[in-house]
Amino acid sequence: MIALAYAIIGVVFVILAFGGIFMLDHWFSQRVGDRPFAIKGRQIESDDPFVRRQFWLFSLAKVFYCFGLIGLLIAVVSNVG
Repeated sequence: MIALAYAIIGVVFVILAFGGIFMLDHWFSQRVGDRPFAIKGRQIESDDPFVRRQFWLFSLAKVFYCFGLIGLLIAVVSNVG
């Protein structure tokens, strides 16, 4: 029974992780609109300071989202069983 609980928790957290990161990427692309930019790895190539600032803010949001998921995972797993 505990193995089933861990499997369900694992699937839910994988879905939350991918879904959240994809959602933040989608919000970034909506926010910058039609402004020209290119993302190469972790760097952004753009002459527009608005695009660079938004990229930095959304990257920071991704980091906080990941740390929040890790904290939530630890809290959930510590209460199983």
